[in-house]
Amino acid sequence: MKVLVVSHLYPSSLSRTSGSFVHNQVRFLRSRCSIRVVSPTPWFPSWPGFGRWSGYGRIERHEVLDEVEVERPPYLVFPRRILFSRNWRSYLAALHRSITAIPDLIHAHCAYPDGLAAVEYGRRVGRPVVITVHGHDIKFLPRANAHWRTLVLQALQGAEMVIAVSREMGSLVEGLGVTPDKIRIIPNGVDCHLFKSGSTRSPGMDGWRLLYVGRFDPAKGIGVLLEAMGRVRENRRDIQLTLIGGNAATGTGKEFRNQAGKLGIGDCVQFFDEVPWTELPAHMNSADVFVLPSFSEGLPLVLLEAMACGLPVIATRCGGSTEVVEEETGRLVEVADVNGLAEAVEEVIQNHGSFDREVIRRRAEERYDYRIVANRILHAYEAALDGYLKS
Repeated sequence: MKVLVVSHLYPSSLSRTSGSFVHNQVRFLRSRCSIRVVSPTPWFPSWPGFGRWSGYGRIERHEVLDEVEVERPPYLVFPRRILFSRNWRSYLAALHRSITAIPDLIHAHCAYPDGLAAVEYGRRVGRPVVITVHGHDIKFLPRANAHWRTLVLQALQGAEMVIAVSREMGSLVEGLGVTPDKIRIIPNGVDCHLFKSGSTRSPGMDGWRLLYVGRFDPAKGIGVLLEAMGRVRENRRDIQLTLIGGNAATGTGKEFRNQAGKLGIGDCVQFFDEVPWTELPAHMNSADVFVLPSFSEGLPLVLLEAMACGLPVIATRCGGSTEVVEEETGRLVEVADVNGLAEAVEEVIQNHGSFDREVIRRRAEERYDYRIVANRILHAYEAALDGYLKS
């Protein structure tokens, strides 16, 4: 089967972790089908002073990542979502310029603009489309603007199949008007051969280490995490927090560094830029607890990666996190609850010995290893293609 994967989310020189879930899915599907990747990239001059927009102008138009060839045709996008409802047309034109051989099936990641452009392209060439929805495209866009909601629904209804990364996402897709028979729940995955337990230190032997990995963005709940850290420090001094995720695209987290200073915890909080995906296991294995205090999520990949390393996790009750975190693997707290987060950190530290790292890892391996997830996606491809040919 020849599959075309289209996604504006894909690792690049601008960010090696953005869209890593798409790239790694492709890596594990390559042994099962023939895949070509087209990742339309916003066109913008490489002028200094425009942050990530300047960076788009420096991205290579053709790149090979882990033996996967990636085409990055430019498409016209404006900052601050100006003329956002027209983005899919430029995206579609980029697909037409890049695709030389018609695939058997098209897999688009995100309903808009990727999914709508893929559906229109599939209609023109007579091929079925599968759309995976990840979170922002379903949780934010339909609520933010009535026209955007129409475009998202147009994409989902035009697809042969919609893959949701969590049960909550599947319910939201159905709530938009997509019939249940078109929806498949297939989670994000984790490479359990790379992400595995390898800690050489005893928990808490030189202080308790908390770890956060993700964008330096208020929506990720970093401000809440820092406030909770301040509360925990009132009771114990043997704790430190490491945050990894700043880069030219997401920002360096200056506002959060300032906040840590004002809270008086600057001496026990460290901020680091984004690191290559393959280096994350080492950071996770040097930590004792992983914390993800997001306000909204689809199915957070970093939670799966932390669990694959055997780390107890603390996350907020939002999205797919509630489907991942159980009593044996960590704790859940309410969104934006400073006291609740501080209490969860204290509880996990005090009861750290009750968390079995091998049990936590096994949960991740049995449910989310990419080798299992890739097989489920391949079966979805086969069902979508079979359904399309019979219709």
